[in-house]
Amino acid sequence: MLLAPWAIGCGVARRLGGPELLLLAALVLLFLAHAQLLGGLRLRFAAAPDRAAAARGRRRVLALAAAAAVALAPLLLVWRLWGLLALGAVALGPAAASVALVRARLDRGVAGQVLAAAALSLSAPAAHYVAQGAWTRVAAALWAVSFLFFLGAVSYVQLKIDALRRRAPLPTLAARAAFAARPLALDAAALGAAWAALALGGLESRALAAFAPVAVQTLVGVARLDHPVRLKRLGILAVGHALAFTLLVVWLA
Repeated sequence: MLLAPWAIGCGVARRLGGPELLLLAALVLLFLAHAQLLGGLRLRFAAAPDRAAAARGRRRVLALAAAAAVALAPLLLVWRLWGLLALGAVALGPAAASVALVRARLDRGVAGQVLAAAALSLSAPAAHYVAQGAWTRVAAALWAVSFLFFLGAVSYVQLKIDALRRRAPLPTLAARAAFAARPLALDAAALGAAWAALALGGLESRALAAFAPVAVQTLVGVARLDHPVRLKRLGILAVGHALAFTLLVVWLA
């Protein structure tokens, strides 16, 4: 969810150099710092807080944040890409929301996954901005299509998990389609929204073909909902689809 949108931003801009790699380093470091922060908050909100582990986590957060600042410094001071600060301000919203989800113990559920897809997809406009040196409507379009792709992935995985938990069989195709009605409707809406985003961004609508592999997976998955799914295999397929999506958007958009 972080790396694929970054690659899309660079690929659509047709540029990969020092600034883009520095941005990648900063994004990964900030991601790790945020993960450490959430881990520390889980310890803090636990029934029996581990203060020593929490202190170690705080030190890791500070070290990772400092390293990210070092990576960002040339982008701001040498290349004058001050627009990254505006995007950072936008990212503070999802960061604060993730803290609220941890407090409510909902961060590992669907809400946390959707929030992650929205926040981590910001790496696409960030990379495009760094590559172009200016904000354009293309950057917003790349965020939208990246978010919609990963939103569909989250929805599909949740569908498979719900099917595993269901004890009653789904013997007919009609029963499986009814069970999957919500994720299927979400996928259809996501395709429509992706088409609109591409149009508003001035990108080629043929880039919708990047959603084809996951659309086929969803249709086949719904038809086979009564078959057990191996979550490890599902994860490997998700990575493969993310790679295919990245390459197709860069090539077609």
